Amino acid sequence: MEDIDVRTLHLHSEEVPWVSFTGGTDVRVLHARPDEHFIVTQIMAPPGAESELHRHLGPVFGWTNSGRWGHDTTYEYRPGTYIYETPMVVHRFHAADEPVDAVFISYGDLERIDPETMEVYKRLGPASILQGYFEACEQQGLRRPNVLA
Repeated sequence: MEDIDVRTLHLHSEEVPWVSFTGGTDVRVLHARPDEHFIVTQIMAPPGAESELHRHLGPVFGWTNSGRWGHDTTYEYRPGTYIYETPMVVHRFHAADEPVDAVFISYGDLERIDPETMEVYKRLGPASILQGYFEACEQQGLRRPNVLA
């Protein structure tokens, strides 16, 4: 049998730093391949956290580890829930009354939407999200993890 060169990225998640963003939500990047236009993020959102209105230009796959959340205040997603976010659907993240731990695999860009005009005011791709994460690590005195392998 031939030796097969298998290159697997593996991370010990406890070694990947969390960074704080607005609204008290902590985020970490577990894997990113900007050239392939995807990024894997994990969030820890406090009770009642709510994201900005946005849409994804590519598919997003998610898994809820703990807590309850939803795209509205019915909080349908609970531990063990897998979701697929359809591209171009305008939505926001709503955490219920407990902390939420969830992982997302996102392909393509994210557009932030002004709720009053419904117009795009900012577009972020995996490369810019990763750069923002690295800058937040630096600002918070945290080491930069190898999430690009």
